[in-house]
Amino acid sequence: MRQLLRMAALGLVGLAMAGCVTDAVEPPPPPKEAEVIHHWNFNALPTGQLTEALASASKVGTGRITYPGTGNGYMDRVDPGTDLNALSGIPAGFGLRPRNPSNTRELLIVAPSTGYEKLEISYALQRSSPAGAEQQLLQYSADGGTTWVNVAPAYDLTAIDPNWERKYFNLETVAAVSNNANLRFRILFQGPAAAGTSGNHRIDNLIIEGVPQ
Repeated sequence: MRQLLRMAALGLVGLAMAGCVTDAVEPPPPPKEAEVIHHWNFNALPTGQLTEALASASKVGTGRITYPGTGNGYMDRVDPGTDLNALSGIPAGFGLRPRNPSNTRELLIVAPSTGYEKLEISYALQRSSPAGAEQQLLQYSADGGTTWVNVAPAYDLTAIDPNWERKYFNLETVAAVSNNANLRFRILFQGPAAAGTSGNHRIDNLIIEGVPQ
């Protein structure tokens, strides 16, 4: 107070106050948006039996789909595919067709998520009726395929032929799939028809998204 009185006497209070600077409050940064980590549109698949289907694009490592197991089942391309769930500008072309018998195989999806969290996975699906497997079960593995966890209960497919249906799974709260170089997904085929010698499923426009950490 005494100092202010002395400064007032000298006419310096206004100058001192004018020199005071209030810190500006910075607005919070905008939330990060989800990005496509891996996607498969399958439009470049060759003819004949396939041992793998590489991702059309991957931001982390190389996305890869295989169909390991036993028996005579195999995968090939289906024509036509669909534009359901396709990224913008990607036309309907081919789709991926895992064939029966599928009860002794799995559709294995290698999809590292290093640097990403809050994952989502979606794809278009069609079943050949009545010979295709009646149910699918999607699982994830956080340890490269040693142990598996259901993403959701098995889903029924008996009503989706001849139409395509979009399947969507939100894993935003599943910490085990975030920032994981060993992340895998797999689709299991269930129901009596999965053991048949004919019939198949068709999968197209498989997308795995995440938010950069």
